[in-house]
Amino acid sequence: MSDSENIYQLWKQRAEIDYIPPFMALWLALNAWMKKDSSGLSPHRRDRDRLEELKRNDSELSDRFAELIGVQSIDGTLFRGYLGELHQTLVKAHISYDRREQIISFDCCMIEWNNGQPTFASIVAEKVDGPFEIGQLDEIGELKINLGDDLWIASTPEQLFAVYIEIVYQIRCALFHGDFAPTAENREVIRHLYLTLSMIMEDV
Repeated sequence: MSDSENIYQLWKQRAEIDYIPPFMALWLALNAWMKKDSSGLSPHRRDRDRLEELKRNDSELSDRFAELIGVQSIDGTLFRGYLGELHQTLVKAHISYDRREQIISFDCCMIEWNNGQPTFASIVAEKVDGPFEIGQLDEIGELKINLGDDLWIASTPEQLFAVYIEIVYQIRCALFHGDFAPTAENREVIRHLYLTLSMIMEDV
């Protein structure tokens, strides 16, 4: 390798963004926000308890998520695209739910958490034919959300928000517990989590 090629490679490597530190900083901001938002509750409540409340109840974050899902704007298009790419990167990364056999993606979502017993289901839907409309209903009246590249989700924005927040938490746990290798596929998952979470939390 010539000197010029070596310099090129060195600078190219330094230009690559490591999204893990800013993602973790965003998680810490989210965690602090959850504690503030539930300040009337016991200070000894676990992260899981606060997370379940966030998934069940309306909040600034769920409202912002629904706005980004539904709006016809550059931000809305970017956000839906990032979510769609998040699903694709999760499929490639093959990250499990806390050492369980289920693999994190929109095709395998942790829908409910009941006394440590999770329930999993897919929210990926068949493609809707015809012109695209945000929040389109199919022939049986089921709400569909398009996340680009023919990825359709059978969910309301509120349900999709709960699924998304659970994924954020699961990846956070994998990082904190040393179960997350910094592979190229895993770094892409972190990148899309950071890009989406930063848009949701921008004005909070």
